Amino acid sequence: MLASAHVLTMDVDEEETFDAFFGADRLGSNAGYAFWHKNLEKGISLAPTTDTLSFYARKGIREDYEPDIADVQSDLKGILHKDITLHPHFEEVYEKLNLTKDGTDFDEYLGAFILSYFHVSSVRWSGGEVHFRILGTVAGNSGEAAIEDGIRYLQTSPDKWGSNINDISNNIMDLL
Repeated sequence: MLASAHVLTMDVDEEETFDAFFGADRLGSNAGYAFWHKNLEKGISLAPTTDTLSFYARKGIREDYEPDIADVQSDLKGILHKDITLHPHFEEVYEKLNLTKDGTDFDEYLGAFILSYFHVSSVRWSGGEVHFRILGTVAGNSGEAAIEDGIRYLQTSPDKWGSNINDISNNIMDLL
C-alpha cells in the first residue's frame, strides 16, 4: 500500500512481517503523515477483504451505532412501554449503497446514519419491530415509513441516503 503522502510503502511479506519502505529521496520527509491514523485507516479500508462490510463500515458500526443503540431502545421502551427490536440490516444496506455510492464516504457513516434513522423521533409510532432498508426509489424528500405484511419499515434510497434523516417517518399518519 502506498501512503497518501507518497513517502513510504507498507506491506506484509510472506513471513507475515510488517515492512515499511522509504524512498531513497524521501527518507525523513513527512514520515509522520504515513502513520497518521486517517492514512492508515484509508489504506486498510481500500485493501481487499473477505468481509461483506468495509473497514470503515465496521468501524462506524462499532464506534457510532453499538455504543448508543441501547439508549435508543430504552427511550422507545419508555415511550411505548414494551421492548422494541431494531433490525439495521447493515450488510444489505451496505451492498445496495455500494452499488450506487462507490467512491463516496457512505461507509464511514453507515453506523451513525442508521442509528439516526432509529432515533425515537423516527420510530415512536411503531410497535414490536422496526426494520431499516434501502430501496431503488422511495417517496418523500428523505425516505418514508412503510408497513408490509405487518412489518414496519423505515426505508430510503441511495440518492436520499443521509438526507433529512429525522423526516423519514413523516408519512406515518397516512399509513394508519
